Amino acid sequence: MRSIVSIFTIILFSCLFICVPVSYSGDGSAIFQTKCGKCHGSGGSAPAFSPVKYAASQWKRFFDRNKHARKKDISGEISSADLESVKRYLVTHAADSDLPIAAGLR
Repeated sequence: MRSIVSIFTIILFSCLFICVPVSYSGDGSAIFQTKCGKCHGSGGSAPAFSPVKYAASQWKRFFDRNKHARKKDISGEISSADLESVKRYLVTHAADSDLPIAAGLR
C-alpha cells in the first residue's frame, strides 16, 4: 500500500511540473528584466529606462493607448497577462509612487 501511495505521489508531482507552462505570471519585475530587457537592456535596439522615468498616470496612459505598438508591435512576444504584470510593476514603482525604483534596464 505504501509503495502505491509513493508511486501516485511521484506521478502527481511529475504531472504538475510537466503540465505547468513556463511563465513569470504576476512577477512584473522578472518579466520587465527578461522580456523588456531584450530590446531596452544593454546593447538593445531601444533606449534603456527605469520605472521612475514616468509618473503612474503616464505609465497607465502608455499601456492603455498601446503606445508601444507605434514603434514595435510586441503582441507576439509577450502575453497580455505578462504585459499587464509589467504595467502593474511600472505603475507601482513609478516616480510618484510610494515605492519608486530607479534601477532599470541598462
